[in-house]
Amino acid sequence: MVMDIQVVKTASFEMEYAKFGEGAKTLIIIPGLSLKNVVHTVSSVEVSFKDFKEDFTCYLFDRISNPPEGYTILEMARDLAETLRILQLKECYVYGTSQGGMIAQYLAIEYPHFVKKMVLASSSSKAEPEQIECIGGWEILAREGKKQELIDSFIECCFTKEFLDRYGRVLKKINGSATEEDLKRFAITSHACAYVDTYDKLGYIKCPVFVIAAGKDCVVTTRASQKIYDKLIKEEVECQFYMYPHYCHGVFDEAKDYRSKVLEFFRA
Repeated sequence: MVMDIQVVKTASFEMEYAKFGEGAKTLIIIPGLSLKNVVHTVSSVEVSFKDFKEDFTCYLFDRISNPPEGYTILEMARDLAETLRILQLKECYVYGTSQGGMIAQYLAIEYPHFVKKMVLASSSSKAEPEQIECIGGWEILAREGKKQELIDSFIECCFTKEFLDRYGRVLKKINGSATEEDLKRFAITSHACAYVDTYDKLGYIKCPVFVIAAGKDCVVTTRASQKIYDKLIKEEVECQFYMYPHYCHGVFDEAKDYRSKVLEFFRA
């Protein structure tokens, strides 16, 4: 299956995106950190979201093409908001995983007219010490050009042993084609995770939110997801919470019923 990759160009950045589905509603998919631009693997993403295609027109975004050093998550959200404005999208259903969930939070806080409902998958509103250590370690490996060590650490932290026994070799092969430019991009975007800081502004979110956590999340931690939910409830934001107790950070790629839970929330 070959999908067209399109690009939005502005005076300050270029952002690639891919589009699939023909539904009346708009779904924005914001992935987490990745060694390779996820937009270039849209065919596999489309398969994962096949049940969404009747109700939604789906847009898959990653990050801008050449992020500068010091590029923050707030800036990622601003660039995404400008892209959505150019594409004339609004009142979107937003699904953000990991760092994508961090971007989604800023988007909902700073640009609420773009977000109708939001799913925050394995994400955080302020970096826990474990997140700084884990993702910071990945950044160091990326900057030192230790690609294989980075790949090994990344997938071992994100997935269960059972999943890696089946798909670990494939994941290593896919990520093994990462270039020096990919490593540079990863280092810049991973650096931003340590400075996510939406916690005190979560009450500005006006849309319903579904927080999904993993009980064995050693990347952003389960605690980070719980804190988001607790803060939203305290601020009287409409919010739901679900925990997958036996999965790791990448539960969204492992649990067979994950997409159906997201779709049920968006349809309600």
